[in-house]
Amino acid sequence: MTEGPERRSLRVNAWSERSRRVRAGAFAAVALALVVAGCAEKTAAPVTRPASGARLTPEDQLRRDLQAIFTDSNVDHAFWSVSVQSLKHGGSLYSLNASRMQVPASNQKLITSAVAAERLGWDYRYSTKIYTTGPLSEGGDLDGDLIIVSNGDPTINPRHPDRWGAFDAWARQLYAKGIRRVGGNLIGDDNAFAEPGYGFGWAWDDLVTGYGAAVGALQYNENEIELMILPGEAAGNRAIISLSPPGGGVLLDHGVTTAAAGQPSRINVARIPGAAILRVSGQVAIDSPPVTEHAAVPNPTHFYLNALRATLERHRIFVGGSSLDVDDQRVKPDYSRATLVLEDQSPTLDAVIDVVQKWSSNVYSETLLRSLAPGGAEATAEAGLAVVNETLTKWGVKPELYVARDGSGLSRNDYIAPDALIALLTHVWGDDRLREKFQATLALSATNGLLAERMKDTPAAGRVWAKTGSMSNVRSLSGYVMTLDSEPLVFSIIVNGYHVPSSRIEAAMDEALVRLVKFPRELHEE
Repeated sequence: MTEGPERRSLRVNAWSERSRRVRAGAFAAVALALVVAGCAEKTAAPVTRPASGARLTPEDQLRRDLQAIFTDSNVDHAFWSVSVQSLKHGGSLYSLNASRMQVPASNQKLITSAVAAERLGWDYRYSTKIYTTGPLSEGGDLDGDLIIVSNGDPTINPRHPDRWGAFDAWARQLYAKGIRRVGGNLIGDDNAFAEPGYGFGWAWDDLVTGYGAAVGALQYNENEIELMILPGEAAGNRAIISLSPPGGGVLLDHGVTTAAAGQPSRINVARIPGAAILRVSGQVAIDSPPVTEHAAVPNPTHFYLNALRATLERHRIFVGGSSLDVDDQRVKPDYSRATLVLEDQSPTLDAVIDVVQKWSSNVYSETLLRSLAPGGAEATAEAGLAVVNETLTKWGVKPELYVARDGSGLSRNDYIAPDALIALLTHVWGDDRLREKFQATLALSATNGLLAERMKDTPAAGRVWAKTGSMSNVRSLSGYVMTLDSEPLVFSIIVNGYHVPSSRIEAAMDEALVRLVKFPRELHEE
């Protein structure tokens, strides 16, 4: 760097008065340039300074107000990337580091959902087929296997009450067709998706959690189990742990004790990826309500088959053989010689994307990504991402503004600039085939999804449709705003690297959205 101010002062005192003034002016210019360069990382659209006595335009007042929110001392240490544009008039209303790529967390799902809607279509349904091999006797004995084949239906879980009973419905149909006993095996064909079903760059310690569950072509209960942990009868006793649904394929290593009343409850769940042992440790206070955790199952296909087998038995259909992944069969099924006895379809794509957007399901979004892969081979995330990149390029989303490595945003190797999301959301808004249903799948402020508790009792309630995103030290929110003057806006806010409670970051986001809702295109007379 340059010499220090003390030495510079000695030399300045020796110069002539004229030389001192000239050089001092030059130094001031250099200093100003350094300040500007130092601030270049955080640049916002300039706010026009009004002439003396003149009023700010609504646009300039909006920029000034938003800048004050994002540079407040509570949150200004974080790196904010923000873009806001008008969908009615076009043009930027506010921009702060808008072309700077950041880790988006679950705002990545906006890309996956929009491309899936475009390439698969809103009427797309997942299918599951059940085949039998061998003859069926008059007494109901099937001299062969029962084979289940699916292309990834993620909807057999409590989020869809009509689908949660799908296995029972299948069992009733099979019973009505005369099947009472299966002499062979119960086989699950999960080869529609390549294994393993994890995303690129997922942290190993996320893989034990419910939100880090692997995806597969056979999916049941979002490939996770629920742990309910209750205190024992007295302090010092082992806690009570229940797992549901059964058949998750985990071996519980119980290390949770009951703590004294008033003590904090602390639970840690750990499992080495690929292993069956689930270590649960910590404590739960004797006066504590039940503590709930969710853990990924080690093998989604086995979990699926275990649940289906138990359901068949409840409906008096018994399987004499084993429950097997099709890859464990020495001889692969010949479907041309098998009998199709049942075909099931999922709800349409909008019901799937609704869970992705409102509730941020990673399993659903990673399933969508693999479903985008061209047919003819086991679907991979990489093949799905190639379709994503191709589609975004056609939509005018600049490839230098994003890096997509998974479908859900769980990977910290994903990077997106707000301007990329603005381009995507603007395209969707302008496409009559996509707009209405896509907007309906987004969470609505103070109403539903992960925005149900945000912006309540404010003018923004019921006026912000957006996708949330969250992981450690990352928050994002992107979507649409309808102002009080009925002007539609599109926005994207991504924040990385903060060290305050996430609630402060979210509060700043919400304050900005309230301000956007109140934005008037014209000055209103008071």
